[in-house]
Amino acid sequence: MRDFVGLEKVDDETRKALLDFSYNLTVGNMDEAYKAVKLIKNPSVWENMAQMCVKTKRLDVAEVCLGNMGHARGAAAVRVAKKEPELDACIAMVAVQLGLMDDAVRLYKECGRYDLLNRLFQAAGLWERAIDVAKQHDRIHLRTTFYNYAKYLEEHGQIPEAVKNYEKANAHRREVPRIYFGEHRVDELEDYVMRSEDSQLLRWWAQFSESNQEFDKAKRFYEKAGDFFNLVRILCYNQEFEEAQNIVQKTNDKASAYHLARQHEAIARQHDSITSIQSAIQLYEKANQYNHAIRLSKEFGLDAELMQFALHSNDELKIDCAHYFEQKRDFSKAVQLYQKGGDIPKALDICFKGQLFEVLRNIADDLGETTNPGVLRQCATFFIENEQYEKGAHLLVTAKDFDHALKICLEHKVKITEEMAEKMTPEKNTDPVLAKQRIEQLTKLAQALKRQGSYHLATKKYTQAGEKLKAMKCLLKSGDTEKIIFFAQVSRNREIYIFAANYLQNLDWHNEPEVMKAIIQFYTKAKAFEQLSGFYEACAQVEIDEYRDYDKALGALKEAVKFLIKARVQDKEEVLAQLQQRIYLVDKFVEARRLVKTDPAEMVKICQQLLDQPDIEVAIRVGDGFALLIEYYYSENNYEQAYKFIEQMKRRNIILNPYLDASIVEDIHRHMGITPEKADDDDIVEDDDDIQEDIDEYRK
Repeated sequence: MRDFVGLEKVDDETRKALLDFSYNLTVGNMDEAYKAVKLIKNPSVWENMAQMCVKTKRLDVAEVCLGNMGHARGAAAVRVAKKEPELDACIAMVAVQLGLMDDAVRLYKECGRYDLLNRLFQAAGLWERAIDVAKQHDRIHLRTTFYNYAKYLEEHGQIPEAVKNYEKANAHRREVPRIYFGEHRVDELEDYVMRSEDSQLLRWWAQFSESNQEFDKAKRFYEKAGDFFNLVRILCYNQEFEEAQNIVQKTNDKASAYHLARQHEAIARQHDSITSIQSAIQLYEKANQYNHAIRLSKEFGLDAELMQFALHSNDELKIDCAHYFEQKRDFSKAVQLYQKGGDIPKALDICFKGQLFEVLRNIADDLGETTNPGVLRQCATFFIENEQYEKGAHLLVTAKDFDHALKICLEHKVKITEEMAEKMTPEKNTDPVLAKQRIEQLTKLAQALKRQGSYHLATKKYTQAGEKLKAMKCLLKSGDTEKIIFFAQVSRNREIYIFAANYLQNLDWHNEPEVMKAIIQFYTKAKAFEQLSGFYEACAQVEIDEYRDYDKALGALKEAVKFLIKARVQDKEEVLAQLQQRIYLVDKFVEARRLVKTDPAEMVKICQQLLDQPDIEVAIRVGDGFALLIEYYYSENNYEQAYKFIEQMKRRNIILNPYLDASIVEDIHRHMGITPEKADDDDIVEDDDDIQEDIDEYRK
C-alpha cells in the first residue's frame, strides 16, 4: 500500500502501531489513532503519516506529525496557512512543506485559490506557469507576477527580457532608468526613451537633459512628449519669444499662453512698450486668465478691451468692472455688467438715475423670483405709469403681489396666461390659515379668468379651490363637450351630473350615441329619475317627430314610466296616468301599423278610433294616422276613401307634404277628376256635403 511505502524495515511493534493508526484514522477515532503512534520515535514514520494526512485532509494530525518530525519551518508555515478560510489551502501548505508539489497544485485548484497557486509557481521558479495562471485566473496579480519575473531576470543578468517584463508590469518608467543608470549605459537609455512613446518618460528625459544644460535636446524631447508649457518656458529663457509665440498660436495651450503673457508683461513694464502690453493682454485672454487681462486693461485705459474681457469673466470681476465704468459715468456699460454680474438692484438704480428706459425694459425681461420684491414692484410701477401694463402685471406676479396684478389685468384688459395663472397659484399648505388664504386667492384668480373668458383655466382654478360646482359652470360656458363629460365623471357630484346631463341634452344626442349614453349615465348616477324620465319622453317625441319610428318611441315611453315611478314629484299619480295613456295610444297605433297586411279592417277600425280621440295629439301625430289610412286605400285603388281622408286632413289644417308623397296625392286627385289647381285652391273643405258632391261627380 502507498501509505506504507518506505516502512518495510520497521519492527513488529511499530508496524502494528501504524496499522492501528491507519485503521482508527479511517474510522475517525482520532484519540485512539494518536494513542497508537504517540510513542513512535522514528522521523520517517512520522513523515509517512504526515503524507497520509495530506491524502485524508487531516490538518490536526498533520500538525502533530510535523512536530514529531522536528520540521519547525513546516509547522510554522502551517500555522500561518491556518488563517486561510479553505481547508484545502491549509492542506496544500502541508503538501508544499513535505515536497508534494503535485498534491499542492491539485488542492489549490480544487479550492479555487489561484493566487496561492501563482505564488507557489513563482517560489518554485516556474514563471511561465505562474504567468499563465495569472492571465487566466488571477489577473489582479498579473502585473505583480510580471514585476517579480522581471526582478528574477534582472538578478540573472537577462536585462532585455527584464525590460520587457517591467513594461508589462507598467513599472518601466522607474525600473528601466534604474537598471541603465546602475550599469552606466546612459546612451542605451536615451535610445530606449527615444523609441518609447511614453510621455512621462519623454518628459523625464527632457528634464534630465535640461538639468545638464542640453537645451536643444530638452526642447526636442519636450515637443515629442507634448509638454508645450516647458517647451515655451525654455524658449522664453533663451529669449526666443517669436518661436514661443508660434507654438502658443499653433497649440492653443493655456499654460504656455499664460507663461508667455507674463514674460511680455515683464518686458512691457521694463521698456514701457504698449505693443508688449497688447500682446500680454491677448495671451491672457487665450489662457482664459481674464482677471490679468482686466487688470492690465484698467491700468492702461483700454476700455474697449476691458468690456470684452469683463463679459467673459466671473461675476465678481463683472461687478468690479461695472464699478469702474460707473465711476467713469459710462452708465450703459455699467448697467450691462451689473446685470450680468447679478447685482440687479444696482443696475436698476443706475437705469433710474441715468433715465435709461430702454435698458430698463430689457432688464425687466430677465428679472426672476430671486430678485428682491421691492425692486420688482419699483419696476412694475415704472411700467404701469408708462402704460406698459402687460410688463407691469408680469413683474407684479413675479413679486407675488397677486391682488395688484389681478387688478391691473382686469382694469387694463391684460390677458392672464396659463403661466401667469400658475405663478399666482399658492402652494398647498397644511396650516389652516394658509390653506384658507390659498382658497381665497384661487377663487379671486378663477373669477378674473372667468371674466376674461378663459373658461378652461377658470375651471382648473375653481377645482383647485374645491369649488367644483363653479368649475362646472365655467366649463359649461366653454362648450367643450369632451372635457365636460370627463369632468363630470371624475367629480362624482350629483349636481354636477345633472348640470352635465342638462347641457348634453342641447346637443345632437340622437346622432351621437356616446352623448346619449352619457346623459342616461349622469342622470342615473345622480338619481335624477324625474329628469331621466323627461329625457326618455323627449327621446320618444324625437323618434315620432323626426323619424316616425313609433316602435322606438314606445320603448322610450316605457323607460320613462319606469323611472317616473322611482321619482319623487308632485301629482305623481296624475302625471303617471297621462304618460300611461300616451303609451296606450302609441301602442294602439303601432298595433294598427302591424295589422296593415294581416288584418286591414282592424287597422282601419283602430285608426278611426284613435283619430276620434280628443287628446290624440299628445301621443301620435294625427297626420301619421291619416297617412296610414290614405296609403292603405290608395294601395287598394279605393280612391274615394283616400280622397275623403285627404279632405279631412285639410279640414284639420294638416299640411299634406310631411306625411304623404306628392305623387300619391296627385294620382288620387287625377282619379277623382280634380285638377291640381282646384285641389290647391280647395285646401280647406267646409263640410262632408262638399266631399260627397265631389264623389258623386266622380261616379258619374
